[in-house]
Amino acid sequence: MKINSQRSLIKLLKSSSPKAFRVFNFGCRVNAAEINQLSQFFINYGFTPSLVDNPQIILINTCAVTRKGENESLTKIRVLQKQYPQSLIIATGCANLNKIQNILTIDNILKDNILTNTNGYYSPKIGDKYTPHKRYLLRVQSGCTQKCSYCIVPQKRPHLWSLAPSTAVATIKKIEAEYNEIIITGVNLAQYQYGLTDLVKKIIEETKIKLISFGSIPLNCFNDEFLNLLDNKRIVKFLHIPIQSGSNRILKLMRRPYNQKKIINVFESLKSKIKNLSLGTDIIVGFPTETKADFQKTYNLCRKIGFKKIHTFRFSPRPNTEAQKLFDQNPKINKTELKSRSIKIRNLVNY
Repeated sequence: MKINSQRSLIKLLKSSSPKAFRVFNFGCRVNAAEINQLSQFFINYGFTPSLVDNPQIILINTCAVTRKGENESLTKIRVLQKQYPQSLIIATGCANLNKIQNILTIDNILKDNILTNTNGYYSPKIGDKYTPHKRYLLRVQSGCTQKCSYCIVPQKRPHLWSLAPSTAVATIKKIEAEYNEIIITGVNLAQYQYGLTDLVKKIIEETKIKLISFGSIPLNCFNDEFLNLLDNKRIVKFLHIPIQSGSNRILKLMRRPYNQKKIINVFESLKSKIKNLSLGTDIIVGFPTETKADFQKTYNLCRKIGFKKIHTFRFSPRPNTEAQKLFDQNPKINKTELKSRSIKIRNLVNY
């Protein structure tokens, strides 16, 4: 059953007793930030995060970026239903929740509306894995309309939302006595409507937070002004910048908004401006029609850049995407070759 409004959720929370809840999260740091904000929303209505055997409510944020991630999310819900038969399960996120019966669901648009009321704020009471390390996940953007050919996110999160810089600053001021670092997160920070450069500049100028870092920064966020900001001593000297491939042909098929030359220019600029910089990225291996030559270009580029961390994904066809059609229409890359390419990329971090 779908929860259709914030009012309906509030009514449910007010009527529930006892007020103990548990949370589970799948996916990226944006999802982690969302589950933290949702936890705070529950706390505001008298709930307490708990590991008790029979929580009144179980809240789960799901992921569908890959087929594996979606299957894991749905499997976890089914396991929780058996493990906690007396608990009410509320699920949200990008997985196809229609496949699960006897749960309540919150779609991503309503979730964004609910979270807007928290202004990005949550307290240490939520008890997430980042708080003991005094790291705070600040969600400043949600949604994506870029429509990369392999990605299901624009189908699941088409609604663009951005946290106003003044609100971001107010939230940071509220938490900076208890946290040392903020991690700026977004589904696609290139679509942050107020401009990532202006946001970071405002945070540096108007807050006292000791450290500022980022979850994942799209390549097309980088310009000269942003590069100059990143040299600030309060900016953590690790940047995760997804490139997905080093082959111009594959990048074009992926509908990524850059080519290999742009990738090289950005990373060379970063290295020249910022000392002791560490870099991470995401790579998809086995994209439909990817040849050994295409893969070698990706391998060579990653080796040239010298990433310290690489998230490697074997291509996973997602429903109703252009890449799924390519996958269906072309010969498949065998699993042994996919595994080999994945291992070769991962081994570069120890090169």
